[in-house]
Amino acid sequence: MLFSHSKQLFKKMTQNSSLQNWLIESPKYTIFRINKLMQLNVVNLQNYLEEQRKELNSDSIPKYYFLKPDCLVIEQWPAPLTLEKTNNEVIVDPLCAAAVLRGAHVYAPGVLGLPSNCVINERIDIYGSMDGQCKRGHKVKYEGNKQYVGTGYLKMLRSNLFEKGVQPNGIAVQTLLPASRLPVINETIFPKGQVLLQNLPSIIAGWVVNAQPYEYILDMCAAPGNKTTHLGEMSDNKAVIIAIDKTIQKCAKIQQTCDTQGVTCVKAYAYDSTKCHSDDTENNIMKPPFCSNTFDKILLDAPCSGLGQRPQLNNNISLKMLHSYKFVQRKLFDVAVKILKINGKLIYSTCTVTVDENEGMVSWVLEKFPCLKLIPAEPLYGGPGLPNVGLSDKERVMVQRFGPEDDDLRPVEDIYRNTIGFFIAAFVKTEDYNT
Repeated sequence: MLFSHSKQLFKKMTQNSSLQNWLIESPKYTIFRINKLMQLNVVNLQNYLEEQRKELNSDSIPKYYFLKPDCLVIEQWPAPLTLEKTNNEVIVDPLCAAAVLRGAHVYAPGVLGLPSNCVINERIDIYGSMDGQCKRGHKVKYEGNKQYVGTGYLKMLRSNLFEKGVQPNGIAVQTLLPASRLPVINETIFPKGQVLLQNLPSIIAGWVVNAQPYEYILDMCAAPGNKTTHLGEMSDNKAVIIAIDKTIQKCAKIQQTCDTQGVTCVKAYAYDSTKCHSDDTENNIMKPPFCSNTFDKILLDAPCSGLGQRPQLNNNISLKMLHSYKFVQRKLFDVAVKILKINGKLIYSTCTVTVDENEGMVSWVLEKFPCLKLIPAEPLYGGPGLPNVGLSDKERVMVQRFGPEDDDLRPVEDIYRNTIGFFIAAFVKTEDYNT
């Protein structure tokens, strides 16, 4: 369950009372983005799921299908499907517990406690510490507030995990079945770079950008590069894509993502995006800072509070920090408007659920920048924006909010409701920006 501080925070910052319960639940689908530059052979997936079916003694494998050629959906294992509890348990931190519920293995840094009598490759139950009281290195059975999140096979002993002076890494528990019944997919069954585990709204944000060959596109806050590479693949590796993030380390991660997926049309730069505009008209288009009216399209996937992640088992963000994000987002908008070409397209997205960072930001943008016109963030799969928070019905039907809400303005299919909390808005620049 969410810490009480987080409950108060969500009540204060959100408009929908059902949102808290929705956020602590796991999504019902696993989503892979398929690399358009490579050909996918689903036989490997079929064979892999068939092997798992036998081990789990299930009557059938999970359903899977393509929403689009670059988006593979895998459903939960059919119910009922349960495995007997074991006598041993591993305690993990809340972030690791949430990852297990999403279909991940347990990696060593997330382990808090493990008894000393466990044996490699034996099945062990996985519990998340929900009260923050379990300290790293816990040796006996933990009796505090804990939640069962799955079961798997132990791959590391206490000596591997907690030996003094050693920073553990690698898989500590190979997850067999999460409590959410989401399949655990080993990406190594696919050729390197062919698939990428990615949240569905994040993929949809790329569809809204709709990168085309020879366009000049800026990804303003690009690390780790998942959306960046999607744009490159979408353009058949023929767009000119500039990816910016603040540190050399983050840019190295972007480059690594591009290399893995065979995307060669991206140039990554370590730069502060709030300062990437210059009045110098002689600046090189390929390197920040950029002069006015440079880019055909800009993706502003902004730094945000991240309160749309699911399952959200705990959150320690302070109200002060929460309120700070909108000011950074406003600075980024101010720069983006300047360096976007007239008739250029600006896509704004967040992975959070707060009004301030979503509908409130759109309302602020429309008032602050008369040169920007809100347009439908097509293709429209999420629900409309929330009512009575600054946008008219005409405006809120143009944006996409992914959450539990039902709204007659646009009914939403189950798959788009059972993902993470996310928001997408699109604008076109109709005239030059005069400060």
